[in-house]
Parts: sequence; C-alpha cells; structure tokens
Amino acid sequence: MAFHDQAIVQKVRKERKKGTSIPKLGAIFGISESSISRWVRDIPSHSKKFTNARQRENELKLELQYLNDSLKIDKNLAKIFVSLLYWCEGSKHPAGSVLAFCNSDWRLVKTFLEFLRMGFKIKEENLRVLLQLHSTHPQKKITKFWSDLLQIPVHQFYKPTITNPTRSMKRLDYKGTCTIKYFDFKLLLNIIGLYENLASRYENDHGEVAEGPKAAVC
Repeated sequence: MAFHDQAIVQKVRKERKKGTSIPKLGAIFGISESSISRWVRDIPSHSKKFTNARQRENELKLELQYLNDSLKIDKNLAKIFVSLLYWCEGSKHPAGSVLAFCNSDWRLVKTFLEFLRMGFKIKEENLRVLLQLHSTHPQKKITKFWSDLLQIPVHQFYKPTITNPTRSMKRLDYKGTCTIKYFDFKLLLNIIGLYENLASRYENDHGEVAEGPKAAVC
C-alpha cells in the first residue's frame, strides 16, 4: 500500500468538502480512487452513489446485531472474551511475565479492560498505563482522554513514550497507542491457558492442526 504525505491527504479532504467527486480528485492529484475513498469516507456527499454505499454498509453492519442483543455476558463468558482478545493483542510468556495488552483502537482497549474487570477480581490500584504518543500530540489532553475512557487515574500512568511522526499518512483522529499493564503472573498464565485449551480443540492427537478440506495443488 502506498503512503502519502499528510499535507496531500488534507488537500484532498479540503477539495472533497467543496463537493469534488472522487474520480475527479483522483485525476487532479494522480492518486488511486480507492485511496481517496478511504481518506474522505467520513465527509458527507449528496451523490446517490455515496448515499447508497453508506446505506448498504450500515445494513450489513446491522445484519447480525440480533446476536449481540440476545447475548447474556456473565463472568465466565467475560473470561473467554478476555482470553481471545489477549491471544490476539497481549504479550505472551515467556517473552513477558506481565499481563500487557496493547492497541491503538481505543474501543478495543476499553472493551478488553471491561471484560477483564467483569471476569476477574482485579485490584484497580495495580493497573498501569503506558501511552506511546507523537510529539505533535497534546500530551495532557490525550492522557486525560485515556484516563477518563478507562477509568484509571492519571497517577497510574507511566511517563509516555514520545516519538516523532513520519511524513507518511496516519489515521485521522489517532490518539496514540495504549498499553494496559497488570502485574499478576498467575492471572497471565490463567488467561494463556484458557486460549491454549480452546485452541487444542482443533488439534489432532499429534499436536497438528486438524485437516480441513484439501485444497487443489497448483
């Protein structure tokens, strides 16, 4: 995927707000329509194509909503969710001996922490947060955002890691990367053991992944 200077992205967005079509923007800036579409998808347009596309997206997002509406999350199910999320984004033993979950998607970080609180008896005062921010971030404002979001007081935050942003395109409204740390080695192993046990259901007796449908040999 090609990366573009943030200044170019902002110029494209400015022109889009004037009503310029995506094909025309592509011709003006010499950038693929698919890239431009990603940059401006949050900017409303009166075109029928835009309206139909957003409507179809919303319909697909709501198609399985009934599963969430009927889902009853108890303590045990919360533990399963914690283990699956941690399997994806958590630090693993023996590389680490601390429960540490890291991501830049604030909704994912908040969801993980809520399930952790729901499923396990954790000591709130033992939670720690490390933010990785850009030098261009308003540090106090972003720290307060994460503190309010996670309901963890600022004094439990480490000094943030500050890096200089590159000239490559970054996501809009990027709020840094957040790592939640909890120092409980027993809990770490409990969570790892839970997702390892779940994974073992799909292994055969020799520790190999169970075979699915055979693919054609090319």
